[in-house]
Amino acid sequence: MKKTIYALCFVGAIIYSCTTKTVATSTASSNTSEEYETKGKTVFDESCGRCHGLPDASDHTAEQWSKIIARMAPKAKLNAEETNWVLAYVNANAKK
Repeated sequence: MKKTIYALCFVGAIIYSCTTKTVATSTASSNTSEEYETKGKTVFDESCGRCHGLPDASDHTAEQWSKIIARMAPKAKLNAEETNWVLAYVNANAKK
């Protein structure tokens, strides 16, 4: 009896793993991402450039940018949405 149950589970797992999986692609998220990056560049240029020279986004990794933006956003008086835009911009252009 145990062998039959194990065999059925094994066959079920094989059948499940062989089924095709559909991946939903969304152009809306792509557009939103591009929109965030565009807005982020604008905020980055205007807000960050007010106090000091602008570094190139590729000067730092995404992890470094995350720490930099967390420290600098309050000084630039960025709200959460503007901060997310800037992060989207610098992360898209960050050093790999």
